[in-house]
Amino acid sequence: MRRTFVISLILLAAAAFGQQIHVPPTTRQTLDNGLTVILMEYRKVPIVYFRLVARGGSAQDPAGVEGVAGLTTALMREGTTTRSSTEISNTIDFIGGSLSVDAGLEYCAANSEVLAKDVDTGLDLFSDVILRPSFPDEEIERQRKQSLAGLDAVKENPRSIASITFSKNVYGGHPYGHQSFGTRSSLEMLTKRDLLEFYRKVFVPDNSILVVVGDFKVAEMHNKIRTAFGSWAAAGKVDLTLPPPAMLRGRKVVLVDKADATQTQIRVGNTGVDIKHPDYIAITVANTIFGGGFTSRLNDELRVKRSLTYGAGSGFAANLAGGSYSISTFTKNETIKETMDVILEELKKFREKGATREEREKAQNYMAGNFARSLQTPEALASRMTDIELYGFPKDYLETYIKKIKAVSLSDVQRAARTYFLLDDLLMVFVAPAQHIMPVAEPYGPVSVVDLKDAVQ
Repeated sequence: MRRTFVISLILLAAAAFGQQIHVPPTTRQTLDNGLTVILMEYRKVPIVYFRLVARGGSAQDPAGVEGVAGLTTALMREGTTTRSSTEISNTIDFIGGSLSVDAGLEYCAANSEVLAKDVDTGLDLFSDVILRPSFPDEEIERQRKQSLAGLDAVKENPRSIASITFSKNVYGGHPYGHQSFGTRSSLEMLTKRDLLEFYRKVFVPDNSILVVVGDFKVAEMHNKIRTAFGSWAAAGKVDLTLPPPAMLRGRKVVLVDKADATQTQIRVGNTGVDIKHPDYIAITVANTIFGGGFTSRLNDELRVKRSLTYGAGSGFAANLAGGSYSISTFTKNETIKETMDVILEELKKFREKGATREEREKAQNYMAGNFARSLQTPEALASRMTDIELYGFPKDYLETYIKKIKAVSLSDVQRAARTYFLLDDLLMVFVAPAQHIMPVAEPYGPVSVVDLKDAVQ
């Protein structure tokens, strides 16, 4: 059973008033093989959390083998040269811990949580999965069938179809836009050799960051880490450099024809900024006001005042090379036009008039509280610390983030609204019955109709 514990050293009360957050101190070392090791000692709760991040994720999937990152990480837990899949599951379950490996867009991550008394067993299992996966043939075929079944399930989910279609069209041919979970043809063609090539390229020590948070003594844990990972052979960092995705110019409508849909899924947006953009925090404050929460302008207009939907929101997904800006909602087929008109009108008002001082302060307090709450578990702290290393954030990122939120001025919000909340350059995606929706969609821009069976490849 998985356990999480509150980290009491984080001063939530201070966060609410914009003061500096305090987190337990860390030590940082690099092993001879290049593995970066960061330890945070917190001995008031009897757990230890391990997180290893390796640079390179689904954005590095080669053309034709989309899904290789996801399939590789899914299979690492399904057998090593010393343990079978069943033995791995039985061992982690017996000690009441958790163990997972998965792939993100720009990195792969292995995570494990165990009680402090079981740290030796937990670390042995964790390192075994990372260092010695065997990719058994029978497990490859089982996971392949499971992934293909997942593709079929996605095709029955209008929300997923809308999001996938938006991503493909907003990013075009950029690696951020391909199906990270693979296509039917790529999943059918993937071989054990493809998995091994990805694993050997990405899971190497000088391409990885290991963070450990919990109940241990630093010197003892460093010795354990050296013993477990010291013989891991270096091979070099993965180059994550990608060109920024191009911004869509003008308006474009993509209509996915789902003949039996009684509600229309809607996505509106364009490409956005990268995660280290100097305006990113100001953009996030602005987005919190516009569409980033239940009390946002967008949700208030569409749900509360007009009952056009059960929910609406907006967000900026930021990565190393760039990201996307999107508005998401759904409505009855009969109210698409009204819903779209409200979205565009709210965008126009926000760009022209910006926000009020009260809205800015409310958004800042909301963000500060959320950030503080997001640091209450060893898992969350480990995740934040690997992000700092992976993205090259300042070492005092956690301690100063709330101050940076509070430093966003009203003029910063107004500038972000005018610059990044686009109105004339927009991709609009509808998942709806084409023959009924086409007359409504055409006034918003040139329409491309996609057959449902082609929306998810």
